[in-house]
Amino acid sequence: MAAVDAYAPCPCGSGQKYKRCCQKAEAYVDRAERLDRNGQHEAAVAVVNEGLAKHPDAAWLHIRKAVALAALEQPEKAVAALAVLIKQQPGHLGAIALSLRLLLELGDFAAAVDQFQTALALADDQARPQLAPLAGLLGGVLPERGLVAAGIKHLELGRSLIGDDDSWLDTTLSRARSNPSASAWVKNPYRLSKPPEGLSDEARRRYDEALGWADRGLWRQAAAAFELLSADRETGLCRLWLGDHPGAVEALRRSVRGQAARPTTDAVDLEALCQTIDDRVGDDPIEEVELSWPIRDRAGLLARLAADPRCVEIPDDEEDDDDDRRGREVGEFLLLDRPKVAESRPDFKPSDMPMVLGRVVVGDDAVALQTRDDGRLDKAVDGFTTTADKTIPPAQPRTRVVGSISRADQVLDVACFPPADLEPAAREKLIAALLSERICTVWPETPMPYLAGKTPVQAAGAGGFEAPLRAALALFEESAREWEARPDLATLRGRLNVPAEPAIDHASVVVDELPLGRLGLLDPKRLDDDRLLALYQRTRTWGLAETSIGAARELTTRRKLLEGGRLPIFSVYGELAMNDALHRRRDPAMEWARKGRAVDPQIRVPASAASWDMLELQVRMATEQPDVWVPELVVVMNRYERDRDATRLVLSRLVQAGLIRPYPSEDEPGGVALDATLLQQLIARFGPRVQTPSGEVGVSAVRSGIWTPGGGTSGATGERPRIILPGQ
Repeated sequence: MAAVDAYAPCPCGSGQKYKRCCQKAEAYVDRAERLDRNGQHEAAVAVVNEGLAKHPDAAWLHIRKAVALAALEQPEKAVAALAVLIKQQPGHLGAIALSLRLLLELGDFAAAVDQFQTALALADDQARPQLAPLAGLLGGVLPERGLVAAGIKHLELGRSLIGDDDSWLDTTLSRARSNPSASAWVKNPYRLSKPPEGLSDEARRRYDEALGWADRGLWRQAAAAFELLSADRETGLCRLWLGDHPGAVEALRRSVRGQAARPTTDAVDLEALCQTIDDRVGDDPIEEVELSWPIRDRAGLLARLAADPRCVEIPDDEEDDDDDRRGREVGEFLLLDRPKVAESRPDFKPSDMPMVLGRVVVGDDAVALQTRDDGRLDKAVDGFTTTADKTIPPAQPRTRVVGSISRADQVLDVACFPPADLEPAAREKLIAALLSERICTVWPETPMPYLAGKTPVQAAGAGGFEAPLRAALALFEESAREWEARPDLATLRGRLNVPAEPAIDHASVVVDELPLGRLGLLDPKRLDDDRLLALYQRTRTWGLAETSIGAARELTTRRKLLEGGRLPIFSVYGELAMNDALHRRRDPAMEWARKGRAVDPQIRVPASAASWDMLELQVRMATEQPDVWVPELVVVMNRYERDRDATRLVLSRLVQAGLIRPYPSEDEPGGVALDATLLQQLIARFGPRVQTPSGEVGVSAVRSGIWTPGGGTSGATGERPRIILPGQ
């Protein structure tokens, strides 16, 4: 260890001068670090313990101990070692940061958030910016674990703590907000209410104090204060931002029940949020079971399963690193309730599709049938044992419960096997029709946890369930917005006597203040230009794809907007083109690209022209085979070889498409190089052919320095082709 200046900040992260903090333990830290560098982590722990016996308050020793324990893959002990230090010095940011990272590694997200809240509460105004990276770390991890609202809120907090622009935080926040798979009700930027009328002076003071804590990110303190004030809505939202979904649901539903007689739209939205994040299975869940039999004849069993028209073999995932599979062959099959259909008929209906009864997993010595005890169990067992016949013994299977799901989730379970000859778009339409059918026929007669175990029909008759029924229908409407075959929710509302959501005044609506879940209720055609642009921009920011597409279509009809420079022309037409491309609608997609190119005032700028060329190529990549679009790609690459900005744009699009892959640079530490191997292989195989003077036919070269001169695939030189930008 290099000597540390006595008056420099202590390396332990306490913020104190080294002389007044850990200098006394320098010899022990030095020995421990050298042992750690040599991989002698157990010896390092012993040295640290020796030092702690003499200097129990030396923070650096506690941190070195945690580092060595983490290297020994003992994160629980590492966290415990840091807990000793944090108890001694509650505001030690270095210990808190390391502890938080270890807790995330252990998967204890609640403890990690709690650790951060403690640090935030102890930090003064000067120290708060140092916590921005930890807020960003939590914000990046929490959404991956299903805690979307908490993740977004931590990223927003990190952004406010750091003050200046931060590209990583900004990018991560933008990605979290625009994630199309997250529900609008979960992502919605909820705001805490102002103090209600009628509060005493003391209660109002405490309410304002709680609002101040929440504004500073101290949601744990704010939640406790709001709970004492019986402010259930505010308590629930603070718990939501902490990632405490059960606590949030409990408090928010108390708030919703307080409006049971005449629920507001806010109450309905909060109930929709609760139904989305509540993962409790209710009092009458459906059990997921696994039945297993020993195998008499493995080869015979695999042959019988492969030959049975009610079984579908699941292709083996070569990248599966599951330790249970490594080193042995595992056969997996879907078991259907009827023979699979090879060809569809003109009159083929959703109800004609074979449904999945369960999954059969054939191991070395035993075979397992995984299914659900929801009426399909007996049929699954009978179907499997009939197929297996004498390859398994006639004994009763070993049975175990492996999990459970709520009946609400079961309604939307449409695991099926469409006819093999259907195109992807036709399959999606058929599955959407099946989902719509189940929503209209199965859901009304299924007991729901959020209806106190009643079916929607029973809840409608009993009264007092308007908010959860409206919320459920609103969630169905959100999900079905992109389906081609949608459920008849108007008829369903009539059957249940559930009113439609209140109409929105399109002439006065403030688009930026409307809850995200209600933006889909707006009719873009009825909005003025300013509100239409606001709708498009907001739905793009928050990843509300179908509503954004509707706004984009309307934008293309407004000539003044197109000519006024306020409209992001490439963004609008590009989104419309790629939406059609992803649904395999090639011709409409290309038409959007053509229209956008025609109205772009910057089309003569090479970089702008390259944008449209690459958009058309992206459409073709999504809808055509490589032998069709690769030759055109070569033409485009050659077209912009002498323009640096255009070439950069082409490269960025190729990276987005996965044809060029970034990797750590070997020449520049921390830098990134671009690997063009896949692109070069595609061009070598599908690129345009030219005839040489000798009469030989070969692949046309790309004239610019898109990769290292010398040609040939990476196999010819043994090196990855690397990107060379013109003028660099």
